[in-house]
Amino acid sequence: MKVEKVKQSFWIVAMGVAFEHFDMMLVSLLASSVVVEFVGETTPELKLLYAYIGYAIAFLFRPLGAFFFGCIGDLYGRKTALISSVILMTTATLALAFIPGVKVLGGATTIIFLLCRVAQGLAVGGEYGTAMTYAYELNPSWRTFYGACIISSTHFGGLLASFLAGIYIENFRMTFLIGGIIGLCLLLFRSLMEENHKQRLKKIFEITTESVKNKGAILQAAVIASMQVLVFYGSLIYINELVHQELGILKSQIFMANSFLLGLWIILPPYIAYIADKYFFSYLKIMRFGALGVFLSAPFLGLSLVLAFYPGIVISQMVVHVFHMIFCLCTPRFFGDLFGSSARNTAVSTSYSIGASFTAALAPMTCYISVNLFHTNFAICVPFMLMALVTIFILKKEMVYAKG
Repeated sequence: MKVEKVKQSFWIVAMGVAFEHFDMMLVSLLASSVVVEFVGETTPELKLLYAYIGYAIAFLFRPLGAFFFGCIGDLYGRKTALISSVILMTTATLALAFIPGVKVLGGATTIIFLLCRVAQGLAVGGEYGTAMTYAYELNPSWRTFYGACIISSTHFGGLLASFLAGIYIENFRMTFLIGGIIGLCLLLFRSLMEENHKQRLKKIFEITTESVKNKGAILQAAVIASMQVLVFYGSLIYINELVHQELGILKSQIFMANSFLLGLWIILPPYIAYIADKYFFSYLKIMRFGALGVFLSAPFLGLSLVLAFYPGIVISQMVVHVFHMIFCLCTPRFFGDLFGSSARNTAVSTSYSIGASFTAALAPMTCYISVNLFHTNFAICVPFMLMALVTIFILKKEMVYAKG
């Protein structure tokens, strides 16, 4: 594939990842308005419950989508899987823009809403793993860089969703309409992509057998994926709610700090990964350094929460996230190296999604249990430190790289 085509195809893939995470985030950001429109007026407690169900159901279906679209990628090519996932996401997002409210259709609206969230979860499950696989296979010399850009694109989608949700909070259907239009445009762009996977298996049985053959690699990938999301979602969702309720910090201040943090996630990983590839740094050493940094900096985050010093919380939160970025930027390459090319899409997508999806859904609860178990906010650092230790142990083990 020519260099120009490689770059064009990659950025089309990255745009799709940003789009799907943009759509995925909208329901969470607009939860209160969405629940009223699609479920109906209810008590604050039930509204929170319905919002969590809408959030969690998409994550729970991501592993199924990862396996389904992963098989498509291994059977028919990565391009076909990437186009299919965008079709599903665009359809679900446009449906959320146009389905009548609960006052018109009653309970049918709620069912359609939940089905749309299931579809979005399936689509994102297939999109992210396939995008990581596509990026890994584009250019062996720049695998860390391309993988880091995929990670950054997810945060760009989240930042864009936050921006539009703030503008159209009173007319939330407009955000879904914009998302649907972006998806339709993206379908056109993805039709121009180059297919980069030539070695395809012929039967679904072959893919299933090949993808689960290396159980040790699947376990390693699932643990690394759990580390990716536990620190991110735990330190953002739980800590932000904690400082809002216990310290009385305004949501607007928290949003500003989060926006800056997401900006760092967009800029730093590709930059560091570019240097790593250019000077042939070991990505395993980079990951170990990042995990060690999380382990050492997490106690300072816990201490700042105990002292109830908000500037200290923000600074320590950013330090933890910078080390976490250093760890995460190499993970797509790590996943790609674990599995052979014949069933790589299925294995990478499924193992990542199993580790990431359930951990993301449970990350805030994990932090809550830790704090209440030890009766101190300092214990917020315990899950992060334990996860970092397990990760360092896994990365110290000798890896047997797959061929292809």
